Amino acid sequence: MMADLYSIMKARALPLARTIVMNPNEDAFATIMSDSDDPRQASFLMMLKGTIPAERHRRILLDGLAREYSGVDGWLAYVDRECKQN
Repeated sequence: MMADLYSIMKARALPLARTIVMNPNEDAFATIMSDSDDPRQASFLMMLKGTIPAERHRRILLDGLAREYSGVDGWLAYVDRECKQN
């Protein structure tokens, strides 16, 4: 069930990700998740609330993105890892 909701949230967030990563040949989410210091990630996070208003749904999306693109247990683990690298 959670994987289904993640897929739904990811599909809802894709148009936003595409406005930030304009190259249609790139995986927009991979680009956004690849560098936490890049302004594209900050832009995505700031605009995400307008695309997915429910906080729990945003959390499901961010946890899923962290798992899929960074191989960590969830969003907080991703943030923790990124903070330790900087």
